[in-house]
Amino acid sequence: MIVYLTRIFMKPFMTPFNQDHTDNKNSRRKTRMNKSPEEKNINDPKMQNEIGMIIHEIRNPLTAISLANQSLHDEIGYDHLPPSLYTVTEIIAKNITRIEVLLKELLHANCGQMEFAPTDICDVIEQTLKRVDDRIFLKEMEISKSYCSGLLIQGNAEKLSLAFLNIIVNAIEAVKKGEGKIWITAYKRGDFIKIVFKDNGIGMEPEVASHMFDKNFSGKRNGLGVGLTNVKEILDRHNACVSVNSEPGTGTSIVVVFRVVQQQAAIK
Repeated sequence: MIVYLTRIFMKPFMTPFNQDHTDNKNSRRKTRMNKSPEEKNINDPKMQNEIGMIIHEIRNPLTAISLANQSLHDEIGYDHLPPSLYTVTEIIAKNITRIEVLLKELLHANCGQMEFAPTDICDVIEQTLKRVDDRIFLKEMEISKSYCSGLLIQGNAEKLSLAFLNIIVNAIEAVKKGEGKIWITAYKRGDFIKIVFKDNGIGMEPEVASHMFDKNFSGKRNGLGVGLTNVKEILDRHNACVSVNSEPGTGTSIVVVFRVVQQQAAIK
């Protein structure tokens, strides 16, 4: 058993910003969200054009944010930026790059295909944690990791990372700043590999927990009910099972179980 313990702290800081959500933009977004199922096929030419337009709309303000962030560096100078402000600008730059990558993936997405290969679950978890290290840093929280070696499955590492990302982000958002902790445990039992994501966050009512993977359901204010639905779909494609245990004030545990198969064909 290999055990890791990571503790990350920082002084609290926030950068206020204004969000401009006009009625016109909200109206356009609602129209897109209310399209019929036939129009939502990502491989349909009309849908691809719509996706291209949305990506273009997103990239315009994203470019402005990137330029403003770079101007801040140029105006003050890298050597004169206070440490906390330097950290903020680096986080902004990192997430701009991440959004750009996601937009490119969306532009070339094909939901009907998913390539599978031997995948180390622990490597996937580690890569996922790197994608949220800024959130962990800002929340001044602790991550405890306990992994067994040789946890291999046939899977798609990028899609699994996306599923784990949504689970971990939900846990990060549920904990208190400076007091939060997430335990991630991965081990093998017989023909199964089990991963447990546990947090000491606010928890949720059992009836909410029972619906958290339902489409368009969200227990968060202003949530879209999309992230955890994608988690369920990705895990289903991997023939994995997912369960939730949570109560208000006690935190939440999410358990993902994969079946180990010696020779597993590519899953369609």
